[in-house]
Amino acid sequence: MAINGISFGNTILGSSVQNLKAQMADLQNQLTSGKKSTTYSGMGANEGFAIAARAQLSNIAAYTDTMTKINTNIGVANTALQALSDIGTQLQNAANSGSQALNSAGQTAGQQTAVAEFSSVVGILNTQAGDRYIFSGSTIYTQPVASSDLILNGNGAGQAGLNQVISERNQADLGASGLGRLIVSSPTATSVSVAEDASPSIYGMKLSNVTSTLTGATVSNTPATVNLATNPADGDTFNFTFLQPDGTSTTVQLTATTTVPAPAGSFEIGGSAAVTATNLNAALTAAEASASPFGAQLTGVSSSAAGVTITPAQASIDLAANPADGDTVSFTFNLPDGSSETVQLTASSAVPTPAGSFAIGATPTATAANLNAALTSSIGTLAKTSLVAASAIRATHDFFDQPPQRVDLTPPVTLATATAAVNGTAANTVQWYTGDAGTGSARATSTVRIDPSATVQYGIRANEDAIRSLMESVALLAAVTTSPTDPNGAGQISALNSRVAQNLTVTPGKQSIQDIQSDLANAQTVMQDATARQKLTQATMQNVVDQAENVSTDEVASQLLALQTDLQASYQTTALLSQLSLVKFL
Repeated sequence: MAINGISFGNTILGSSVQNLKAQMADLQNQLTSGKKSTTYSGMGANEGFAIAARAQLSNIAAYTDTMTKINTNIGVANTALQALSDIGTQLQNAANSGSQALNSAGQTAGQQTAVAEFSSVVGILNTQAGDRYIFSGSTIYTQPVASSDLILNGNGAGQAGLNQVISERNQADLGASGLGRLIVSSPTATSVSVAEDASPSIYGMKLSNVTSTLTGATVSNTPATVNLATNPADGDTFNFTFLQPDGTSTTVQLTATTTVPAPAGSFEIGGSAAVTATNLNAALTAAEASASPFGAQLTGVSSSAAGVTITPAQASIDLAANPADGDTVSFTFNLPDGSSETVQLTASSAVPTPAGSFAIGATPTATAANLNAALTSSIGTLAKTSLVAASAIRATHDFFDQPPQRVDLTPPVTLATATAAVNGTAANTVQWYTGDAGTGSARATSTVRIDPSATVQYGIRANEDAIRSLMESVALLAAVTTSPTDPNGAGQISALNSRVAQNLTVTPGKQSIQDIQSDLANAQTVMQDATARQKLTQATMQNVVDQAENVSTDEVASQLLALQTDLQASYQTTALLSQLSLVKFL
């Protein structure tokens, strides 16, 4: 038979005291930590809600960290964009100032500023936020823009820079005669004719219109024509190139077909060449209206068909009698950058003949000869001033296009006889932009979720229209040089400055740097709204956690005092019982 020892711990009172001590220790831990327990089981039934709330709080913290990083990137981008905008404003003011004084390098003070600013622009576009290139689209670890020296001068080993591209285009636009690829002639003793030197050709000046108040003169405008001596074969093509108002070119290709009805982009081969020509004319009219409805000018025609004769556009004036003093004749030309220039000549009996005039001779034949000479001189001046500037504008745009456009010099063609362009390659032309060149939205190249229901887009590409346009203008001013001894130098600089100032002007429908900044500001607004929502959610979830896990220190302190009282009473009772004997009990 086992006999258990008798001790305080084995008594009911002893167990009660030990339990009170355990409760007191737990309450002291709660008072110190502020938490109900250090174990999951001790937290109570609501701990499951607290765990879910903690997960949501963790997500909010991650979103907050993401938005902090995005705001940093956007801040860097906005600083860079504002710097670009300021450079554009500075150069526009310089171009508008009209300073034409050339230094020994053949550049104005404004152009010298552009040389320095172009390096700044390149540096800005290669800005990094951390290890990320801001202006590289989705390829954030790729430097987006080549060095300013490489862009302007090439690498000297076959890759042409902007300077070379401008020079080549200038020679192609001027032609061998320096008249902008125009031919001034006298078909008869009393007539003067102006014609383009080749068709198709995208180079030089394009005759747009001739108007006259010359007494007794007959003016004829003949556009480029296509003459079908015989019917084309099924599948033969005809290409019509149009100069758009913005200086870009659009080509409409029409294919001869025996299919009835003719498919889109085709024209029906008729029973005779005349019928086919009518069908071609109708198809071209429809295609031209669809492709470029706003003032495009035909600049070239080509065909793969046999028996086709293409005649360049030309205009002529026949003087049946001498004009009156003060009568005028005006020739309007389209230039490669999409601008137009008019040469107006006035019949004059003054001696010497004033500038912009032609002398009225003793006979219509003599007057026609004087008109021919004056027109040739005026076209030459126009070619050496406005055409040079327009050519540089167009060449710069082509260089910064993707792919870049170069003068096609397929033998036996020379720069003076070139008629077409060809895509530049990485082997022969500097590729100024090496970042992401996708066709989608530039903003979408950097898309981040900032909330379960919201994302923001904040990507930027250096080849976006607004940025590329600024690059073109700054690079153009930096690249062009004019001989200080050139008598047409002032005219070239004036024409260049006016065009650059116009290109730097923000126009409706054209992307501006402010548009990009606005997109980034919208992204920041979305993040601000998300932050406000998340703060409310964060407060609610934190309250769930607090209610499930935290304790009231006042309540715990009160419970602790009560336990201390109970424990003290238990100890007193124990002390009295410890003094109890059988004698005292009896």
